[in-house]
Amino acid sequence: MKELFKKIHTEKFRWYDEIIIASVFSFLIALAGQLVGLLVTYVMDRYFDPKEPFYETFSLYFGTIGVWIFACLLFLLIRHRRPLFKAIGTKPKGNTFGMLLAGLAIGFGLNFVCALVAMINKDIHLSLWHVEPLKILALLFAVFVQSSSEELIDRCYLYQVLRKGYRNKWVAIIGNALVFSAMHGMNPGVTPLALTNIFFSGLLFTLFVYYFDSIWCAYGIHTGWNFTQSILLGLPNSGMSVPYSVFQLDTAAANNSFAYHIAFGIEGTIFSTILLAIACLVVYLIGRKRHQKPLDIWK
Repeated sequence: MKELFKKIHTEKFRWYDEIIIASVFSFLIALAGQLVGLLVTYVMDRYFDPKEPFYETFSLYFGTIGVWIFACLLFLLIRHRRPLFKAIGTKPKGNTFGMLLAGLAIGFGLNFVCALVAMINKDIHLSLWHVEPLKILALLFAVFVQSSSEELIDRCYLYQVLRKGYRNKWVAIIGNALVFSAMHGMNPGVTPLALTNIFFSGLLFTLFVYYFDSIWCAYGIHTGWNFTQSILLGLPNSGMSVPYSVFQLDTAAANNSFAYHIAFGIEGTIFSTILLAIACLVVYLIGRKRHQKPLDIWK
């Protein structure tokens, strides 16, 4: 391990090695965080019924708190990674409550448009199932923990490390989106098109981080998308379904089409590809005109 760290600081260190090393560490943070999360949910299971639909759904998302715990400890213990705390704090100009809410609205809007097209095309049929405000709010919080934990790995750690290591911003922007997509490679029902859409969603989140200096907005978009899809509409979230939602999907009547994929959900469709690609282009064009330089956390 010492030789690995020495190599990072030598002149013989090849340009692509840092991408590989940073990506591997991202996967390790995710894995270690999941193990910590299992300990958290193990303790929680002693006080709640693990098979109760609401709690099962809550623990599935909230268990990712382990990523936050492990990553923050890692950033704290490794001195040259402590600047990463700046990225998730209030120093970046875009890390505001307003941008967080804007992100939630964007995530909700994008996902709802995808679902609406699938409903209009009669690919999915939904029926009202649960309307319990306190439980829904609790699940919104749990989904925020899950979504922001993925942002902590990709749009905080990996993105910022690559921004430090390479002058070209696109290495960090595209590189972390590719790793984000790869992290979903073992999800149920995954397809090449689904991974393409995960890439575009990661790219969208990163463009907001770079052009609007706001990882909080990325938290919001990611949370809004997942919450709308999984908890509100009861659709598969990247191939994974949960037992508790506001609306319930009639799985027997679902159809594969340009707007819905039975195994992976709306994220596995060509319509999602087009919508996310357009969203990325819009953010890029607006952001380029803003000329807002993001905070350099390493200074």
